[in-house]
Amino acid sequence: MNAFRCLWPLGALLIMVTPALSETDKAGSSDHPLLSRYPGLFIDTYKSRDFDQAQMIVSAMDDGQYEILDIEGQVTNIEYRIRDDSISGFQLYANYQAALEALNAEVIFTCFGEEQCGGSGNDFYNRSVPNTGLFGGDRVDFFKEFGIITAKVSQDGQRAHVFIVAAANNNDRRRVHQTIVTSAALDTKKIGIGTIENVSAAIEETGTVVLEGVYFTSGTSDLTAESNETLDTAAAYLAENPNLHFYIVGHTDWVGSYEFNLSLSKDRAESVVTALTDRAVAADRLTGVGIGPVAPVANNASEDGRALNRRVELVLQE
Repeated sequence: MNAFRCLWPLGALLIMVTPALSETDKAGSSDHPLLSRYPGLFIDTYKSRDFDQAQMIVSAMDDGQYEILDIEGQVTNIEYRIRDDSISGFQLYANYQAALEALNAEVIFTCFGEEQCGGSGNDFYNRSVPNTGLFGGDRVDFFKEFGIITAKVSQDGQRAHVFIVAAANNNDRRRVHQTIVTSAALDTKKIGIGTIENVSAAIEETGTVVLEGVYFTSGTSDLTAESNETLDTAAAYLAENPNLHFYIVGHTDWVGSYEFNLSLSKDRAESVVTALTDRAVAADRLTGVGIGPVAPVANNASEDGRALNRRVELVLQE
């Protein structure tokens, strides 16, 4: 379960919503769990990466320049659109301000309009072009009427940075560009478990092997596509050793409450059990166990240490 929840959906902030011609969201897209959308808008552009770099504007423009916050983690970019001249740019901006306030967000920078932001929409657009990490390198429409919000949200031990550009042109085009970066680590030491022979040697030596190369979406038990190679190798090893039974043991770092991490580790272990049974491993050979943060292999005080502590192990049952 994602640790981030929208405590006050944007739509709840409106007294009246003007009907608009509905459009279809881009295939495969969805709202981010942290923030819902302004009513009537549809998703035109959508990108989500498990780990990437992103840029966010954190100052007004001064002499043609503005300051950038470089941040890394799980990055989601969403561009919402609508054609409706009854909605003002300030209306979009103010609703996002209120929604972030309801999430107790720490506002890093905010401005609305040329006077507060220090430049026109064209100035900001022209400056944004060389900043390829701004909104994933895609065009950001600042238009004539625009507002910017950059904020940080903390919930349940998780952290997210939010970057919003709400904009309206002189006609009826309205845009909301939204970038959300949640805390995530690049597990550089987890590149896969190697061959079946590597797994067999580890089991024979210690009775356990860390399933390096198994990844989950941050704060959830959802396996990512990058996990398939390791899961395939583990399933092949189990097929070659049909008489052995194993515990699948989930571990977490110490970020968040003990109860949250204990539940998350159990859910992640069960996700791996399901993935292996889907690969024709008999379910009665595998037992999912979650022990949360209580068996670290590295110092939780550093991100590198926490990355090592987030793991799933294959443990031989005696």
